[in-house]
Amino acid sequence: MSTEEICRGCGRCMPCPAGIKISDCARMNLFLRGESFEEYLTEEWKTKMKRIENCLRCNLCKGRCPHRLDIPNLLIRNYEEYKTFI
Repeated sequence: MSTEEICRGCGRCMPCPAGIKISDCARMNLFLRGESFEEYLTEEWKTKMKRIENCLRCNLCKGRCPHRLDIPNLLIRNYEEYKTFI
């Protein structure tokens, strides 16, 4: 993943009409590589990540992102990777 595809967690993409906590979910791949990645495998986090399945692909988040990230696709990639940990 290049630096152009990394969410900086600024939160400008929010709010999400589907209820996705974008700034956390978009950085999940980074969290899973941390020393205490187990804290992201709780039922609470599983529920947060599962909301990605409800993405409307409305692209509101994409239009708000100052780094021009393709947030819907970034979320899906992170969710697929997250599922390999649970």
